[in-house]
Amino acid sequence: MYMNKTKRNLIIASAIINLIGVTVSLTLSIILMTNPTLLQDYADLYYLLSYSTNIFYTVISFAVGIAGSIFLLYSVRKKGKYFRRSQGLYATGFVLIIFFGGWLSWLLLFISMFIPDVIIMNTKSEVRQEQRMEDQQAKAKEQEYEEKKRKIEELKQLRDSGAITEEEYKQKLFDLL
Repeated sequence: MYMNKTKRNLIIASAIINLIGVTVSLTLSIILMTNPTLLQDYADLYYLLSYSTNIFYTVISFAVGIAGSIFLLYSVRKKGKYFRRSQGLYATGFVLIIFFGGWLSWLLLFISMFIPDVIIMNTKSEVRQEQRMEDQQAKAKEQEYEEKKRKIEELKQLRDSGAITEEEYKQKLFDLL
């Protein structure tokens, strides 16, 4: 069972676009600070991509934007399997990107708000495959348990027959477990 793919993809796209946007904004601010005449011909582009010429605000915006993107990406990990458990991280990332992210990022998040995060079932073949894998893992654990149990019984018999000493028995038992 996983979350709605459209919603997950919009959240991931928003996080990635935000990462790119805050990085470009910080880079342009640093370039403008070091050489103000370099971007004179592209001032309109800079003001479109950047929030402010204040480097302090841009650095804070960069850090908060990175944190918001990380929260969003973490909330949809493993195909959104744990999305319902990480609603707090999603909401925090959402708020951080709304206040400190670029307009395209928050537009995608705004659109994703209207898509239900309904958990959808996998196809029948995927469900059967997952069930087979779980059954195989359970059988493997059971076989491992039975194998250890058999070896412990053999060690007890060897100890009881005097083939190994008590110390050797304890050492081999410790190694086994």
